[in-house]
Amino acid sequence: MQITLGVEEEVFVLEKGRLTPTLQSLDYMRRLLWKNPKRYATCSASNFSRGPDAKQCRMSSVEITTGIHTSVSSLMDDLKKRREEFGKATEGAMVVPVGSLFTLSSPSNTSGLHVHVGVPTKHRQRVFDNIAYFMPVLAVASASSPYADGEYYGMSYRMARPHALGPLKEDNEYRFQDLIITKRLGTIEVRVLDPMPEIDRMEAVLSALYAIVAYDGHFKFDREEYNRERKAWTQFGLNDWVRERHAELLKICPLDISLLDNTLSKQLASIAHESSIEDAYQMVDAIWRGQESVCWKPFSPVRLITGLAGYYALRLPYMAYKGYKEWKGKTPSIDDRTKR
Repeated sequence: MQITLGVEEEVFVLEKGRLTPTLQSLDYMRRLLWKNPKRYATCSASNFSRGPDAKQCRMSSVEITTGIHTSVSSLMDDLKKRREEFGKATEGAMVVPVGSLFTLSSPSNTSGLHVHVGVPTKHRQRVFDNIAYFMPVLAVASASSPYADGEYYGMSYRMARPHALGPLKEDNEYRFQDLIITKRLGTIEVRVLDPMPEIDRMEAVLSALYAIVAYDGHFKFDREEYNRERKAWTQFGLNDWVRERHAELLKICPLDISLLDNTLSKQLASIAHESSIEDAYQMVDAIWRGQESVCWKPFSPVRLITGLAGYYALRLPYMAYKGYKEWKGKTPSIDDRTKR
């Protein structure tokens, strides 16, 4: 069975003296787009807060996307290259790959790590069930958003208070849930994962996901059980129920239990509590970049304008097409798909 993988990585970008993003984030995306317009016209995106959340912070996360790969190793090589290019585009800013910002209680202002899995159409439902069966294990391992409104919340505020994800519905194509079959691409999209700045952690989680996809059996997935247990593991992480699922996963692949017990969420919560939220952000920026955090630069009204004109306006036609296909399009056969 041919398997393909692709990743969409969302992050927040902050300026000096600010713990929330501004529209200047679009200027960093402009830098990226102008450096390689052929790639980043379709392999980048920007997000905004919705409804009442916009009063706290209008700008949300930005996104970079890998190509399509048939192995985890080539996918990771691609992601490292994307991070390197985006790291140069964001020099003078802080990149914060966490599920939700620690100072906000803003469910629509989030970042995620979305993984697209392509398999032959005849295997799609079986693979969907197998991923869903083990998804809580992978989600706990990815957790990186322990704070909300300046207070400790738990394992992942983003997962527990979802906006563009949530409990699984009977309709696998409904867009806003933890796991979907996409109308635009025909892929299985894992939407629940928090951003994982640690390369080793991400590679381990993606390797486990690949092993689940490649498994030729069919686990008996219970959607009602998943939704019933969801509230507990999104807030408290590694509990007895998740441990049992992890033990079953070990029969397929060796995902280290320490990734679920010692999450990045726990590490960031400790730094925020003992030092400051800003120090936690600086640590996660350094992890993501693979080097010490760069010197922060202040917000610039001029760069806000250049970002709007040089990035957002140029991509409006593609964004409109993408939105239409995701909501109204007919789900394609994965066998006929040629590009993401």
